[in-house]
Amino acid sequence: MPEPAAGAVHPDLRTGAPSPWLRRILRGLLGQERRFWVLVVGVGLISGLGAVALLAVLRFTQHLFWQSNSEHFLEGALASPGWRRFLVPMLGGALVTLVSLLVGQPLRGHGTAGIIESIWVKSGRLPFPRALLRGFVSIIAVALGAPLGREGALLQTGAASGSALSGWLRLGPGQARVLVACGASAGIASAYNVPIGAALFGLEVLLGSFALELFGPIVVSCVVATLVSRTLIADHPSYVIPHYALIHPRELLLALMLGVLVGGASALYVRGINLTSDLLDRLPVWLAPFMPLVAMTLVGITALAGPYLMGNGYDSVNMALHGTLPLTLLLLLPLAKLAVTSLCAGAGVPGGLFTPSLFFGALLGGAFGMMVERVLPGGAPSGAYALLGMGAVLAGTTHASVSAVLMIFEMTGDYDLILPLMLAAVVAAVVSRRLEPESLYTSVLVKRDVRVPASVPHWLREEGVRSMLSPVTQRVPPSAPFDEVVVLLLEQPPGADLYVTDAEGRLLGVITLDALKGHLPDHSLLQATVAADVMDSGVQPITPDLSLSEVAARFGQTSLEHLPVVDGGRHLLGALSKGDLLKRGRF
Repeated sequence: MPEPAAGAVHPDLRTGAPSPWLRRILRGLLGQERRFWVLVVGVGLISGLGAVALLAVLRFTQHLFWQSNSEHFLEGALASPGWRRFLVPMLGGALVTLVSLLVGQPLRGHGTAGIIESIWVKSGRLPFPRALLRGFVSIIAVALGAPLGREGALLQTGAASGSALSGWLRLGPGQARVLVACGASAGIASAYNVPIGAALFGLEVLLGSFALELFGPIVVSCVVATLVSRTLIADHPSYVIPHYALIHPRELLLALMLGVLVGGASALYVRGINLTSDLLDRLPVWLAPFMPLVAMTLVGITALAGPYLMGNGYDSVNMALHGTLPLTLLLLLPLAKLAVTSLCAGAGVPGGLFTPSLFFGALLGGAFGMMVERVLPGGAPSGAYALLGMGAVLAGTTHASVSAVLMIFEMTGDYDLILPLMLAAVVAAVVSRRLEPESLYTSVLVKRDVRVPASVPHWLREEGVRSMLSPVTQRVPPSAPFDEVVVLLLEQPPGADLYVTDAEGRLLGVITLDALKGHLPDHSLLQATVAADVMDSGVQPITPDLSLSEVAARFGQTSLEHLPVVDGGRHLLGALSKGDLLKRGRF
């Protein structure tokens, strides 16, 4: 194909990228730093407009297929006859299957996990056409009844726009990663009108850092996207609820109990999603494209009894927040929602897992509150505990307490619940992490052998010298005869040395087998040789207060595989292995 003419300004038709001529103009008009901030604003604008367009598609599709004059999905589904509840979800599954066959690969996979992998492993590169296609199919599938979240489409398109802009202008990997996180965060902000929570979600979950250098771009993109969505969609909290307050000490204790229970439920949620995905992965390869049709057909079958499990569950959550769902549904629907959500996500129906987790937590919290109300009447209504359950599950499944608390606060606008909400969220995150070390997103990456760095400061996550100590089982006094020293050295594990200590346990020196070979005394003097004659008193021991980086530097100055660890009085505490340091230490 001939190269475009020098004055051509049209984009490359194969990639959608601007021509080299247009790129040179953009590079010339703006310096590197200014250009980056213009792109940050651009990503927020594109994400906001993309959210407006996708949500318009969602509403139009729901109105078309569910024949409802209301924008609420559940009302139209309840008014629909049984045949429609069955056939429409099956049509959604057929659509996903058809697209999978046309593109030659399933559309499965957790969108947020893919974005995290792109940021940490692929230098912020996302396949732009596939992300847009996946987002469009996802929003249609949710409108047709897929029990997944609409945010998956908005996250994908926002992140893909950041990746595409960075690729077109050939930005470095650092700026590309930030732009992808900006786009994904802006997608959440515009989807739920939560600019603060979305910005912190981007920092806490996607980038794993609250560094000020990252805070500015994320905030700007979220603000721009939220302004667009507020102007073109609506400017009010996602859930308009009565004013609740939990201020009595008894209610704070109940919030703590709810955090423990929901923390365990959050671990169950993560494991349920992953277990179903693992089971479906074992099916024959030829069957994979048809699994969305099978999964959505099963969703249609469940909808014959009631449509509460279909869609992202916004209306059911709203009913739980108002305390209008009966206790039976509050107890049954969370596990049923987990089952159909994990089935569809594992089968390859694209969509988000964020909103279904809110459904799971809100109904569990509502059930807890309703049972508390029966045992201890006169307290807060069940809707207040439904709100706490939302925040607790969000924190428990993402292991991101800060962004979870602020998102729920912005979604509901109820500040008086902030203290019990913080308490329940933190407790749930701790319990969930103890039961399931990986979050809803990182668990997917671990199966692909993708490791995301921890977000806690390095001085908190370092295990320290004392935690890596190995006990010294054999030590000798300086007067030990040579033959005893040789026997004990030969009994040591490979790489281990023999330590010489005095009667009070203070380290005097180190005897190594290799050094002993080159310094054997005259054979006639062997009987008179003792440990003090062959030990190396110049080995510099380490102390427990040293950082692991300092210990690594010490190993760099010696050929020893182990170094002795002593306290301030040179009393021998144990030994530290170079292998353990490299295996377990983080620097």
